[in-house]
This record gives sequence, structure tokens and C-alpha cells, in this order.
Amino acid sequence: MKTKLLAVLRDNELARDGLVFLLLVVVVLVLRSAVLRAIGRSKLDVDDQLRWRTQVRNIAIIVLGLGAVVVWAKELHTAAISVAAVAAALVLATKEFIMCLMGSTLRASGGGFRVGDRIEVAGVRGDVLDIGPLTTAVLEVGPGQSIHQRTGRKITLPNSVFLTHPVTNETMSDEFVLHVLRVPLTADADWRTARDKLASIATERCARYVDDARRALAKASPGGVKTHLISTEPAVYLEVPEPNRVELLLRFPAPARQRGRVAQQILRRFLDDPAVDDDEPSDGPPPVSGSHA
Repeated sequence: MKTKLLAVLRDNELARDGLVFLLLVVVVLVLRSAVLRAIGRSKLDVDDQLRWRTQVRNIAIIVLGLGAVVVWAKELHTAAISVAAVAAALVLATKEFIMCLMGSTLRASGGGFRVGDRIEVAGVRGDVLDIGPLTTAVLEVGPGQSIHQRTGRKITLPNSVFLTHPVTNETMSDEFVLHVLRVPLTADADWRTARDKLASIATERCARYVDDARRALAKASPGGVKTHLISTEPAVYLEVPEPNRVELLLRFPAPARQRGRVAQQILRRFLDDPAVDDDEPSDGPPPVSGSHA
């Protein structure tokens, strides 16, 4: 029997470590009991005895903990590697899920946009239809930056995109926006006449929006922003993007859902198109109704 026990302890490292730890526990408990008896027989007052008993108990627990770490070091190392491997695999498997939740949290905490806003992110531009914990659905608008008609395509974005790409919200106000229309000209064109003509057309077309847009933008501006510094009057600026080319940049106020319609009317009048219909369909009603998300 003794021979078998020795053989088991020699061949089984786990059993050998268990026996060592058991002996350590016995030794610590025996020493603890001896010290406690010595404290009880001492002439220390009751408070000091309680204090020493507490310290002895804590020392015994620390010794047992350190002993367990030393004795079971190999097994603990193997277990830690296994746990780390499982954790790493779990993180890799759920990486996109976690990033989508983080992106949703970032959007909610920052208040970057709401359902009904027109946004652009990662090359996708459209009206927000729905915001979920993992995805955001938008109704595509375009094509390009100059067209504001809906294409009829619904695009679902993973919320993880908000962690790596900036989001442009084109609807600071639900009612009015300040829109930019680009008109390219050749360098030898009479840009002064073109500028004055474009400004005159825009001023006439947008006169009814100036005051309402100013009030709407002031209402939508966050606290502390000096909204009186935001001009809503139509204005034309010059830009030279490359040699032999001049661009007129017209900034004008317009209803949020009619910016494309107003831009087309101004552009057609600028090009002397007589078939300009003020009742041309708007960019479309808001994609959803009800409260914002």
C-alpha cells in the first residue's frame, strides 16, 4: 500500500502538489493554534489580545494564499492561459457586436443626430429612418452632393462606423438650413456679372426665408453659441479650385425639405431657363413621423 502511494505521488504531479498544500495547511493551523494559546495565557489586556488574534488570523490567511500560489503555480499558469485564450477568442468573435454597441453609445451620448435628420457618414448620405442599438437605417439622398432627391434605396449602417468616421448632420434645424450651391465658371468668364446676377436671384427667391431661418437656427443652436453671428442672408463667395477655373459659391437659406427645389430654381433662373416652376416637388416629406429617437 505504501509502495503504491509513493508511486502515485512520484508519477502524479497534481497529487503531489495537493499533498504538499495539505501539509502546508496543517502546519499553518497548528502554528496558529499554538500562537493563539500563547496569546490567551499572556498578561495582555483584552483589547491587545483581540488585536493580536486578528493579526495572527490575517497572517495565516496570507501565508496560505501565498503557499497556494507557489504550490499550484504551474496549474494556475495553465488555467490563466486557457482563460486568456477563451477571452481573446470571445472578443474576436464578438468584436463587431461590441463596436456596434459602443458606436450606439457614442451617438446617444453625443447627440449627433436624430431620426429624420439628413446625415453623411463614410460616403453614405441620406435621411435617418431608424436608429437601433446595432444599426442605423438611412434613406439614400443623391446622387452626389448637389442633388437632394431620394434615390429610393435604403442603406443600413453598422453603428461601429460612428467610431471611425465623422458624421455630418445637414439639418441643424428641422425647419430651415443654410445650403451651398456651386456654380463653376471658366477663368475668362465675366465672373463679376455672374456673381451679381446669382446674388440678385438668390436674394429675390429666398427673401421670404431669411427671418424665419434666423429664428429657427437660433432656436436649434446649443447653449452658448452666438447665433446672431450666423448670417442667413444669401451671399456669394469666390473660389479658385484650380487654374483656369472659378467657382461661385452661393450660400442661401431654405426649408430643410426643399433645399434641392430652391437650388434648382435659382440655378435655372441663373441660366435664363424660362421654364421654372415654383411648384416643383420638394425634396420629400420627413421619412418618419413622431418623436425623435
